[in-house]
Amino acid sequence: MIEEGSVKRNRFFPVLILMSGFLILSSFPLGAKGKFELGAHYGSWGINILKGAIESGVGSAIRDQMIDNLKKDHPDVVANSNQTSVNFDSGGYNFGFDLRWYPGGENGSFSLGVSVEKTKMRVSIDRASAQIQVSYTGDDGKPRAEGFNGTGTGEFLIKPLSFHLSVRWDVFPTARVHPFITFGVGLSPGSYLDDGTLTYAVQGDLFKKDGTIEHHADSGTKTLGQLKKEEEDDARAKGKNSDIPFWFIPFVQLNLGLKGKITDNIHLLVDAGIWDGLLIRGGIAYRF
Repeated sequence: MIEEGSVKRNRFFPVLILMSGFLILSSFPLGAKGKFELGAHYGSWGINILKGAIESGVGSAIRDQMIDNLKKDHPDVVANSNQTSVNFDSGGYNFGFDLRWYPGGENGSFSLGVSVEKTKMRVSIDRASAQIQVSYTGDDGKPRAEGFNGTGTGEFLIKPLSFHLSVRWDVFPTARVHPFITFGVGLSPGSYLDDGTLTYAVQGDLFKKDGTIEHHADSGTKTLGQLKKEEEDDARAKGKNSDIPFWFIPFVQLNLGLKGKITDNIHLLVDAGIWDGLLIRGGIAYRF
């Protein structure tokens, strides 16, 4: 079980990131050489680049889960044939504001930044279907055959507000248009996980050899906070600790981009890379 004090500490982690970033920034002498840069950005988030692998993995998981459910009533079930189909999709957005410090000044390459980010992250199974034919030995010792046809949909959605610390290297910073690489880490409080939702709807028909059909259906929407509480209550009832290792959203950022100088103080940026998925975005920055 996760203790209340631990959850409170997790929610305080993002504030520590911003405080640490500002302390590091303020440790540099504010001489004429150093430059600050204030920026804003917006972009598109998704993980459809992994669509094929995810669909294959989900299809296998659905097949195995259905067979496992049948084995609860018939331990000797053997899958004679099976066919699964999964249609995966993801999408979302990101926008935020960042403050960067270039200790090397106008032509400096290295910079350190802190940012506040809002990201929408949606992962969904628009449709999943499975057709499974199985055989087993009946109570009378005679062979039996059954078939199962099922379909389902599901969606996972969170909209975390996160706080980040990053380092950036501008390559050939004196060029009017030049590349850059950014690496950063960030955290979002557990309260945004609590507000995340999981929506699902599944139904299926079990066709028995005697001609009868058993219909199964379930649907609903639950917050991740509810699911966490159910897991904690279940673990407590069994006298065990919760298996949830933490309750915050970690972020890892690694992206490449291009930066163009419009005026001495105004710059345009585009970049793409890892942001707990794939993020492509554009932005504008003001240097002072």
